[in-house]
Amino acid sequence: MPFHLSQKARIVLAFACVYFFWGSTYGAIHIAALHLAPPLVGAFRTLIAAAMLGLFCLARGISLRVPRRTAGQLALVGVLFMSVNNVLLIWAETKVASGYASLVIAMIPILVALIETALPGGETLNLRGWLGTLLAAAGMFALLWPSLRRAAHGADRQTLAGFAILVLAALAFAIGSVLSRRFRFQVDPFAATTWQVAAASLVNLAIALAGGNFASAQWTRAGVLAILYLAVFGSVVGLTAYVYLLQHVAVTKVSTYAFVNPVIAVLLGVLLFHERLAPAEIAGSVLILFAVATVILSRTKPAPPPPNSELRISA
Repeated sequence: MPFHLSQKARIVLAFACVYFFWGSTYGAIHIAALHLAPPLVGAFRTLIAAAMLGLFCLARGISLRVPRRTAGQLALVGVLFMSVNNVLLIWAETKVASGYASLVIAMIPILVALIETALPGGETLNLRGWLGTLLAAAGMFALLWPSLRRAAHGADRQTLAGFAILVLAALAFAIGSVLSRRFRFQVDPFAATTWQVAAASLVNLAIALAGGNFASAQWTRAGVLAILYLAVFGSVVGLTAYVYLLQHVAVTKVSTYAFVNPVIAVLLGVLLFHERLAPAEIAGSVLILFAVATVILSRTKPAPPPPNSELRISA
């Protein structure tokens, strides 16, 4: 953040970065997936981001040395975030519209809340939270209804497959989020994130090599620029802004990205890719966004997050 800006201006700028850059990553993923296999997109995005974050840590004198047990935990969370979640998301966007994908992924905070409620010692949902969860279920049904009707007549099974992949992606991210909170990393947030992204890059690269993705890759200008955008703006700039907000703003306010990002993604999908949602899907998207907001704001006494527990690279 520029040092000459007031703290209020920095906060506004940080929110703008998180809202726009994370919301726009769905469009960039759509473009990248047109030219490169999902594991290859994930591999290069994470390799570039890990290198930039590592250089940042070295330049700032942040130690990257962590205990072996912590390194394993960071690697596990990173693979869930940026390998399982991200590669599945990229794969899903070869089957469904980018705006549609963002609406399903917006369910992550609700999945986190449900997992926490089920685990001993986790944060429990109050009545307002359960109401939000029911609204989210109704929204998901409305979002899926047009595809279910078409699939019943032998069409649009691709959208159903994309929906299932997105649910798995969201679940992986939710599990990673809960594990991150439970592991209670005592590591600098930037060092922890560097480890997470680096571990994911190795896994993504291994999958790409095993699948022969390099041989089938189409190295177009649009695809390369989309990957660079995802790495620089989606991961590094967006993450830096997010870390800054967590240090200066209440977590519940920062969490508003979960229902602002899909709005940005849907609008960009309409403007750039001429995507359209059916009336039932529009109604479902409204219900989902309202439900996410309800669940996020329903936690009256949330437990304070441990270091790095809120570092979410969401797309």
